[in-house]
Amino acid sequence: MSATQVGTVRLDVRSMTVPALTVDLGDGSAWRGFVAMVKLGGDHILTGTDHLLFLLILLLPAPLLAAGGRWSGLVGARAALGRIGRITIAFTVGHSVALAATALGRLEIPGWPVEAFIALSILVGAVHAIRPLFAGREAVVAGVFGLGHGMAFSFVLAEMQLSTGQLVFSLLGFNLGIELVQLLLVCLALPSLLVIARMRVQPALRVGGALLTGTAALGWLADRLGMPNPVARAADSAGSHTTLMLAVLALAAIAAVGWTLATRRRALSEPGEGLSLRLRLRRLRAES
Repeated sequence: MSATQVGTVRLDVRSMTVPALTVDLGDGSAWRGFVAMVKLGGDHILTGTDHLLFLLILLLPAPLLAAGGRWSGLVGARAALGRIGRITIAFTVGHSVALAATALGRLEIPGWPVEAFIALSILVGAVHAIRPLFAGREAVVAGVFGLGHGMAFSFVLAEMQLSTGQLVFSLLGFNLGIELVQLLLVCLALPSLLVIARMRVQPALRVGGALLTGTAALGWLADRLGMPNPVARAADSAGSHTTLMLAVLALAAIAAVGWTLATRRRALSEPGEGLSLRLRLRRLRAES
């Protein structure tokens, strides 16, 4: 007699309790299974603090110009959007290829080297946000490190022990869920990234965010090499506050858009400033 999974036991890390198990005894269907896999993929990337930090820390200096081994000045708005798009697409291609190859090839890869590689990728991204290590090649780095992130995604599917037909269908849904949530988060972070780059406090915010990210990466790296520590536990627990994270990103995006519109309106309403703003916009277009 074969076993049938009817539910999943989960642990609420905030309260350290096990919520009641919900058992669905209704008729299953391929569509319901696909939707469930989309949701699982979305939940996995949304609660995967390490995956999100890697992408966001690479995007943080995207609107900046590297010169003399430092981040100095701004690139044009079009160039910044192009960089952000290329980094996001490269990371997507990297982890999608690795996820498909590892899952469909049923490769048995030890978990700890992959997880340690992910922590290392975040640490490299944090250092790059402070001092440019590979300016102009962020997309290549995102694609290469994305391979390791994709291998980690495949561990979820490997635990399900699906048949080949089920695996292909589940892989499509799972990866779609990851991409949809990733796109949502990048869109929410985009206005803030562009506004922060033009603020006087940008260096402090950038370096502070990079140091915080680097600290989390060091904690994860030590933990995944067999040295548990409170930094890693605190960083992991951040993934349980997804609603708060989305709310903060959404509010920051609204504030960034409002600040941009108010700044432009104020500049255009002042006689001398209107011409100055138009000249700056022309210069930004020429640079991009």
